[in-house]
Amino acid sequence: VVSGLRRVGKSSLLRVGLKKSGAKFILIDVRELSFIGRKSFEAKLLEELKSLKGFSSLLEKIEAIEAGVRISLKNEDSLWPLLKKINPVIAVDEVQMLKGTGVESFFAAVYDNTSCKIVLTGSEIGVLDAFLGKNEPKAPLFGRVYREIKLHSLAPAKSKEFLLRGFQETGKNISENELTTALQELDGIVGWLAMYGNLAVSLDAGTALKKATATGAKLAYSEFESFLNTRGTAKNRYVTLARVLAERDAKWSELKQGFEIRLRETISDVQFTNYLNSLKDYGFITHSNDLYSVPDPLL
Repeated sequence: VVSGLRRVGKSSLLRVGLKKSGAKFILIDVRELSFIGRKSFEAKLLEELKSLKGFSSLLEKIEAIEAGVRISLKNEDSLWPLLKKINPVIAVDEVQMLKGTGVESFFAAVYDNTSCKIVLTGSEIGVLDAFLGKNEPKAPLFGRVYREIKLHSLAPAKSKEFLLRGFQETGKNISENELTTALQELDGIVGWLAMYGNLAVSLDAGTALKKATATGAKLAYSEFESFLNTRGTAKNRYVTLARVLAERDAKWSELKQGFEIRLRETISDVQFTNYLNSLKDYGFITHSNDLYSVPDPLL
């Protein structure tokens, strides 16, 4: 399991690792599914199985008439003989989006009954934990052993090295002041650093930074807006809480006080904590050393 907040490099690490492994693999990005559900996921899985090298000869064997019964690929059960024959690495990016669809039970069956390796990534940490069944004995994946790689934003020195190496490879010259400004604005988020670096290859550094921050801010807010659209009547409260927290990192008590002042009403401790936990579960805020913060500088 590869976990971490948005744009810290999970997808890149996953793709590089899969290619370097030399193993047959299937990679599914849940965001690209036509519909978020188990049937759509299994249809995509079957489609990717067909594209694997050597599939044609295997398909001929599976579709052969054995004991008077023809196995049809239209039947979802055909996934199992294929998986057991090929034993690919099954990699799923942003798997937490499939929570509650029944895919958890599918992976439990794959884990228990095949030799397939499973690699999952997720950026909504709390939702990912729920998908994996952490602390939930009745969850389908509870008790399955796995290793977890946690990715974080880059430290300032690493962020600088990341940009400098990229500029050196492309022959781009950038001043120390321009580099420092970019590092302050983008704050170690690999996705934003990469966007800026790509733009700076063809644009001047200042223009590239303005374009990267503007584009990034729109993307970050669109993700937050998607979350807000599922919050019903509490939407405005989440917006208010995010605005209070965007001003500075704060302790629970400080944050609650500022929140209530903005709302001009009193909120119960339990309700307020639920709001915080939801934002944390979906990766919009973090909690460390008693302080809550917004980790994305462009949100």
